[in-house]
Amino acid sequence: MIPPLPASPLERLHHPAAEAAGVQLFVKRDDHYSWEPLDPLQGNKVRKLAPLLARDDLRGRMVVSFGGAYSNHVAALSSAGRRFGFRTRFYIRGEAVRNPTLDLVTRNGSTLHFLDRTAYRRKHDPDFQRVIGLRTEEIVVPEGGSQRESLPYAGAVYAETVDQLGTAPDYFCLSAGTGGTAAGVLLAAYGSPTRVEVFPALRGDWMAKEIRNWLTAPEALTGLDLITDFSFGGYARFPAAWRLYTPAGSVATRAEIKEPLLPPLEPVYTAKLFAGVLHRISAGYYPRGGTVVILHSGGIY
Repeated sequence: MIPPLPASPLERLHHPAAEAAGVQLFVKRDDHYSWEPLDPLQGNKVRKLAPLLARDDLRGRMVVSFGGAYSNHVAALSSAGRRFGFRTRFYIRGEAVRNPTLDLVTRNGSTLHFLDRTAYRRKHDPDFQRVIGLRTEEIVVPEGGSQRESLPYAGAVYAETVDQLGTAPDYFCLSAGTGGTAAGVLLAAYGSPTRVEVFPALRGDWMAKEIRNWLTAPEALTGLDLITDFSFGGYARFPAAWRLYTPAGSVATRAEIKEPLLPPLEPVYTAKLFAGVLHRISAGYYPRGGTVVILHSGGIY
């Protein structure tokens, strides 16, 4: 049985912009939602993989998934395999490379296969999966880790927050890549007064459709506000003023965004999210006395 985890901490953030605006700002530290500090199996990756990890036939099985060369999902699933005794194989988008993320995945005992970008687009096609060697007895996890069965686990981060605050927050803010976590939070928050603000990490107007595709209750979309102004040019693009670095002994890149009192952030998702929320606080988008929660979804390892 996989040992349960306690709720991740909810911390008050006394940022000068929030104090000046009279906004009660909190951070839901899901980067601490892990069995081991600084393990890639943390935060929303734990929650997305919960249905897999709950299986009683997992030990010794082969689990197959997909991702990019710097994928937090690939790193997290490889760590889960090492920790809980199942094997992992990954199909990686692009030409064969080495980097700290893939070196970690290899040390965890995973097998890697690289697919060119044209072939990779067919990754979820059953006929193509047979061509590249997937077997019926293997367990396939989609790219990013989200599955419809994951949504209640992803939404639990909102329920934890309500318990910790003692009330529903006015705003619950999170970053999004595939929309799975956002859909889970929207379902959990449905019927509450909370506005769920979703900050896509990629540019474009496609995120609403992605979230809608996840939802079994489309009416939950009534709680959604899509904030599309803070992708900073698109996936893996960042402002020149940010400082990107990798601490000694770490694998994932960090981002300093020239704001005080912030927790460690990574540049693809959480740095953009925090920058966006702080900008909106300074611009007066949130009412004085309002409660704003930022979800730190992880990626700090």
